[in-house]
Amino acid sequence: MFRKRNTPSPFSTAAMWNRDLKLKLCLICFTAGAGIVLMARHGMRFEIQSASHAIGTVCLLLPFAILFNGRKLDQFANLLTGFLCMVVFNFFLSILTYAGTPLNAPLADDWLANMDSLMGVHVPSVVAWSRSHPWIYRFFDQAYYSVLLSTLLALVVLGFDNDVRRLQDFVLHFILGGLITTLIFFIMPAEAPEGYFSFEPTEAQQRFLDHFYALRAGEFRVISMNNLEGLITYPSFHTTWAILVAYAFRPYRWLFAPMVLLNAAVVGATVILGWHYAIDAVGGILVAATAISLARWSANWRYAMDVPQPMLPAAV
Repeated sequence: MFRKRNTPSPFSTAAMWNRDLKLKLCLICFTAGAGIVLMARHGMRFEIQSASHAIGTVCLLLPFAILFNGRKLDQFANLLTGFLCMVVFNFFLSILTYAGTPLNAPLADDWLANMDSLMGVHVPSVVAWSRSHPWIYRFFDQAYYSVLLSTLLALVVLGFDNDVRRLQDFVLHFILGGLITTLIFFIMPAEAPEGYFSFEPTEAQQRFLDHFYALRAGEFRVISMNNLEGLITYPSFHTTWAILVAYAFRPYRWLFAPMVLLNAAVVGATVILGWHYAIDAVGGILVAATAISLARWSANWRYAMDVPQPMLPAAV
């Protein structure tokens, strides 16, 4: 007669504690560690109270993810695990971006504007045209901010798919894309078209400029989750994000075409609204392709099956 090893309890984390999750946690820890080191280097501090929503979300949902995993409710466990990874990563990536901006690498705007010129694009002219057509401007403004809702839809659709690897890949794409974009930003920071060409910024663009200049001047000392702006110009993370969201829907014909159109509008909005140079969008597309390639390259290792535990002879 034979007996198996101890049966996992309903709260077992054995199934979810796989190589894919370990890799993501390593990348998240790297992001957090780098952010802490850079904060210390630049004499910055983090406002702990501002983290209450993120901490509350993790404390609320993590026990359910573990419970669902232990009860073999894989789709719910996969959905919550993916969502939590994205929440925690985005939390630490925001800190890293702010803490790294005072590295003060030379501004890349001259090169970015020259690349746009070679492509035949003049962002101030594009912005002036869009602002002279309010309905066009409003359409792209709505599209620009739609990527978050598209991401939530992707998490739900992929989370309830029978192939859990689709959601796992999507979350890894997001993490890799965010890290690659941020590291390039540290080397090639830019004040963006609204700062370089000095056309009238929107309120949101002015907040970006205020934060960006204050960070580079060493005058921005407190990082708060309640006072954040997107700081990355090149490559455009909004473009990377939109491409990855659209790519995630490729197995679903009824959603893929609409999501491609919507996220193509997101990419166009980055330039039409004046947030980015055209070359930023090209860079964002390349980052998305790199993130997808790295995830594909690591797939065999990430999804390698655990060696099954042998049956043990029962004690006589």
